[in-house]
Amino acid sequence: MAPDGAVKPDPGPWLPLLDAYSIQVLPHDTLLRGTLRTDLDPGSTQVRRALESWDAPAYLYHEGDDTEVVLVWPRGSPPARRLWLHGVLFVATLVTTLAAGAMMSGVDPFRTQVLALGSVLVPYPSGLRFAALLTGASFAVPFLGVLLAHEMSHYTAARAHRIRTSLPFFVPFPPYLSIIGTLGAFIRLRSPAVRRAALFDVGAAGPIASFLLSIPVLVVGLSRSVAIPGHGSVSTPFVVQFLGQPVWLGNGLLMGALARLLTPGVARGGPIFLDPVAFAGWMGLFVTALNLLPLGQLDGGHILYALLGERQVRTARWFLLALVPLGFLWWGWWVWALLVVALHRGRMGHPALAQAGPDIGSGRTAVGWLMIFVFFITFVPVPLHL
Repeated sequence: MAPDGAVKPDPGPWLPLLDAYSIQVLPHDTLLRGTLRTDLDPGSTQVRRALESWDAPAYLYHEGDDTEVVLVWPRGSPPARRLWLHGVLFVATLVTTLAAGAMMSGVDPFRTQVLALGSVLVPYPSGLRFAALLTGASFAVPFLGVLLAHEMSHYTAARAHRIRTSLPFFVPFPPYLSIIGTLGAFIRLRSPAVRRAALFDVGAAGPIASFLLSIPVLVVGLSRSVAIPGHGSVSTPFVVQFLGQPVWLGNGLLMGALARLLTPGVARGGPIFLDPVAFAGWMGLFVTALNLLPLGQLDGGHILYALLGERQVRTARWFLLALVPLGFLWWGWWVWALLVVALHRGRMGHPALAQAGPDIGSGRTAVGWLMIFVFFITFVPVPLHL
């Protein structure tokens, strides 16, 4: 059966073909790495038959006089696909992002009440007004569209390389504690990316999708935004309202250029009041930049490791250090740095792949450097100011 099935391939026919091999047990898979016998050609009948009988990912890489073999097969039955869970989380996130969009229009669809626990005030919903909730669609629909495109692009690229993966998990969050109503979305890879090309494709697919989709969202949104009287900060020239309170948003190279080009009245100077669609596009670029940070196993870490190999760790350490002074501009960078360090258990370097070669090729290399450029034009040093 295919790798997602319950029947495991048998590595027995491969073992007589190998000079040496080792077996590594991973959380969801078993990995066999070996060297093909020197008297066998990779295109020989024996090797072809072994490949045909192996109903799971198999990788052969010939370099010099050696042919490296990597076999991957699942351990036991795959986890059950809990479609209901993905659906429930997506619907819940749709509700919380719709509520966040409604609150940007000054409408509270949750009839929020505040519970006083001593000096601590705890907001909580006391009801739901469906008609009021729909007023947030101009923010929620394009923003969730960007997140969904990002995660499904990861998913599609992983499946194309026969990497087992989950569907996206969306994370809802109370909108009165987060102005976007979510903590984002993620997928879980359940088998390894053996080669750098596969790692690159999976890592780059999400940021490419979210970046390309954010641009038309911004074009529409900025054309509906307006310059308002006053003096905005150079670092945070954009503003949205959340239940009547201003929230100032940061400036990046691309965002600033598009605003100067598309927003009516921007030539007169002053702050720019963002339409909810424009805020969805702003968030799309921000999510893209966050994921492109070249740390650990973030998308940027995948891309840079595919480009540079083990040299990626030096760049990752420099970027982590750079977040320390940036934290004096926006304390959120310190939180992000601590979160990344905790999730990666202090390791900023990308884990080594089972098969170092072959190279990713000139096309992927060009796209990789282009994504590094995208990171710099979408990065926002001061994302938020209340």
